[in-house]
Amino acid sequence: MPVELYETMFVIDSGKMATDGEMIKESLHATLNKHGGEVLVSRPWNENQKLAYPMRKQKKAHFHIIYYKMESTSQQSLEADVRLNMTDFLLRHLTSHVDRRYEEVMMHIARDEQGASFALRGYHDEPSPTDITPANINDPNAPGGVADFGPVPDLGNGAPAPRRGRRSDMADADKPE
Repeated sequence: MPVELYETMFVIDSGKMATDGEMIKESLHATLNKHGGEVLVSRPWNENQKLAYPMRKQKKAHFHIIYYKMESTSQQSLEADVRLNMTDFLLRHLTSHVDRRYEEVMMHIARDEQGASFALRGYHDEPSPTDITPANINDPNAPGGVADFGPVPDLGNGAPAPRRGRRSDMADADKPE
């Protein structure tokens, strides 16, 4: 069977990670090696992150990401082993298969020292939906403002076409003139 590259994000109890961090990492690596996996990159992704909802009464967790190569036939037994034997410290885990076309780029980012915070930093730079307020909805420079939708189309009769999806425009369209 072919050897494939996988990425697994482990969500670990932050209290147990603080006390037995090295033992937990060694346990994760030993489990991967037991199933024939070769660990390529193992690093913390986000430490002591607040969770969106409690998992096993935990409000914060430690995220650890591991990139490894393994035969695709062994992946199912690894998943079962992780689910059964790591319940004392592991809250959740998610495994993704990395497409061969992106292996080189993914490994370059994973090995890079700044790669760990790359995605997180990118999310903080993006405007959130709460940045849009009624006061700045028509401001072209505001996030989600008119500039994000492009120019107003012209119908040829001098009047711009009504924008779809805006309640004020839809209400005006229903009124008889």
